[in-house]
Amino acid sequence: MSEQLTETIRLDLLGDRCPIPVQKIRKLIKNNQIYSKLIVIGDDPESLHDIPALLLRLGVNPPEIEEIDNGWQYTIDL
Repeated sequence: MSEQLTETIRLDLLGDRCPIPVQKIRKLIKNNQIYSKLIVIGDDPESLHDIPALLLRLGVNPPEIEEIDNGWQYTIDL
């Protein structure tokens, strides 16, 4: 029986500009061994396109995107 991943990691990318948010998310996903969910907070408007495009390339489902006071929250199921 395989153990299901249930850990969540939060990544604060406020103030980071393209291409830094995508680079950090890509590295985290590729090195992931224990997390099942990634919650990213960011304020780079380009990330609204770049993060979903990255996830598509990596074969990960699109994020749930919620607008928050200082930017956007991306919830990514890994």
